Amino acid sequence: MSVLIYRDAQTAGMCAATLLAGHLLRDPKCVIGVDYHETLVPAYEMLKSMTDNGLLNWSETRIYQLFEFLADESGEQRIANLLGKVLFSHTDITVSQYAVPFAMEADGTSAAEAFEQRVLNDGGLDACLLAVRQDGSLLMNRSASEHPYTHVVSGDGNGFITVGLTAVMQAKHPIVVAIGKESAEAVKSMLSGSISESPLSALKLNPKATFILDEEAASLL
Repeated sequence: MSVLIYRDAQTAGMCAATLLAGHLLRDPKCVIGVDYHETLVPAYEMLKSMTDNGLLNWSETRIYQLFEFLADESGEQRIANLLGKVLFSHTDITVSQYAVPFAMEADGTSAAEAFEQRVLNDGGLDACLLAVRQDGSLLMNRSASEHPYTHVVSGDGNGFITVGLTAVMQAKHPIVVAIGKESAEAVKSMLSGSISESPLSALKLNPKATFILDEEAASLL
C-alpha cells in the first residue's frame, strides 16, 4: 500500500491518470475497472489529453464500468453517458470492449450475476480507478463483507448495480482517489484506524493499492 498526497485536486488527478496510463502503456490488452465521481474528472480529462496526443491507444483494452443506476423505461445508462462524455467517446474503444452492469428494475439480480461472471472470465481487473465518497463508501458499498460480489441495491427509483469489494480487493492495482475536506474523516478512518467493516480500510490489505489524496483530504492524518 502506498499513500501519495498532492497540493490540490488537479495535481492528484494527474497522478491518478499517470498511474492508469502506465498500465495501458505496459500492456495494451489490460483489463481496467472505472468508477465515476466528480472528483475523478481531472484524471479523466488528463487521460483524454494523453489519448488526443497519441500517447494512449485503447483499441485492445477491456473496460469494466463498476457501477450503474438501474435503468428506467427509457433505458438510459446515466453513468455510462457521463463517462462517455469525459473520456470514452474520445477514444477508439468499441462496444464489445466496454462492459456496463445494465439492468431494468425487474431483472437486476440476474444482470448482476452475469456481470460478475464476465469480470471473472476476463481474469479480474489489472487496475481500477475509484473515488472515495464523503460517507466513506466505495462504489456505493458501505460494508466490506455484506456484499462481496456484484449486487443490486434498490431505493426510490435510484437503485443501482455495483461491483462488490471482492473484485476490487483482487485487482492487481486499485487506484483510490480522495479529494476535499469532506473526505478527510473517511480518509482518517481508512488509513489511521484498524481494519474494519469499512470498504476503505479493507483495501489496506491489498499491498498494491495506491491512495491518492489532496491536502484537504489528508488534513486529519
